[in-house]
Amino acid sequence: MDKLELVKILLQLIPPGKVTSYSELSKITGWSQRSVGKILSKNDEPILVPCHRVVMKNGNLGGYSAFSGKEFKRRLLELEGVEFCSNGKIKRSNFYKLSEIL
Repeated sequence: MDKLELVKILLQLIPPGKVTSYSELSKITGWSQRSVGKILSKNDEPILVPCHRVVMKNGNLGGYSAFSGKEFKRRLLELEGVEFCSNGKIKRSNFYKLSEIL
């Protein structure tokens, strides 16, 4: 199994309305956060494989290469029920710890 396929499987475990962080995926896979981001940018099915549910651990959106970028990512997350703070960061209550279920 290649790295992209593994990440795609992990992304399917994040429920709608929740997000995980690049650092959480890094901890699970043993790869650097930058590597995780690079792998996510190769996702050729950005809606079906929910890479928009991966954000920075501080609550910032991070990157998104599909469609119109970060604004589209934010809109997808809002449609799924993710809540944002007044400073634009994602509320901590929306974070999902994949490492706790694996």
